[in-house]
Amino acid sequence: MGADTSATHMIFFIVSVVISLGVAGALFMNIQSISNAATMGSKTLSEQLKTDITVINDPDTIPYSGGVYTFYVKNTGKAALSTAYITVLIDGSAVPDNSISKTILGGGTVWQTGDVLQIGATVTIASGSHKIIVMTDNGVEDEFEFRK
Repeated sequence: MGADTSATHMIFFIVSVVISLGVAGALFMNIQSISNAATMGSKTLSEQLKTDITVINDPDTIPYSGGVYTFYVKNTGKAALSTAYITVLIDGSAVPDNSISKTILGGGTVWQTGDVLQIGATVTIASGSHKIIVMTDNGVEDEFEFRK
């Protein structure tokens, strides 16, 4: 009678330890996933806080020549930026990459703090008020209203 009870208790103990380990493993995986997401979110937020741009055109005089509007955007943040993934929207419509030219004034391949990026946009817009939005690869943007 004593051996039967001990064996039953031993089986229940082993089963409860196995179940506990399974639950602990599942919780660990969920917590690890949440931790990774928080790390990525804080990295993105840190990059966004270091990034700032400003469109510095005169809103009354936008350079226009040969179907190309020229906009000047200054890197006013603390981080160097890549010009490869700059998005331009005019009046809410994205300007295709093949209709945009990007040149860092003064030369260079990386858009350093304080540098001005010249954006040439080949678009057709009607007379009147318009808005351009220039956006970096991490979502930081500046908008600028101008008249044609």
